[in-house]
Amino acid sequence: MILDLKNKLELNKAKTRFNHLVSLGKTIELKALSDNRSSQQNRALHKFFVLISSELNELGMEFQYFGVTGKQLSTRYTSTIVKNHFWRPIQIALFNIESTKDINTKQINEIIDVIVKFFGDKGVYIEFPNKEVLSQVNES
Repeated sequence: MILDLKNKLELNKAKTRFNHLVSLGKTIELKALSDNRSSQQNRALHKFFVLISSELNELGMEFQYFGVTGKQLSTRYTSTIVKNHFWRPIQIALFNIESTKDINTKQINEIIDVIVKFFGDKGVYIEFPNKEVLSQVNES
């Protein structure tokens, strides 16, 4: 349960829930969330995965997968492949955080810098989506 403690109603809800759990003798974990990304930033992040996969596919590159009984499979890049094989390993290496929903804006920017530099060094220009790109997505 995520509650914004700056909101009086949610603060009261948190206190009530906390007191209830205390009365039951439960073990709980409290975690402060900060700098969470907005839904627009979330859309931009996933659009970034799409842009990378599209660019790689346009360059004629294929994803090489070796996981099925040691056999090599080739396939077109997808946003899921980019997220799980490019983004997530960098995220885990830098911050030891598995889920993209648990990273903040500052961490996202650091990962973007690594990815943009990696592709830039190989002559592939990739830019994080801006508001105009996202509005085009919403219109189509």
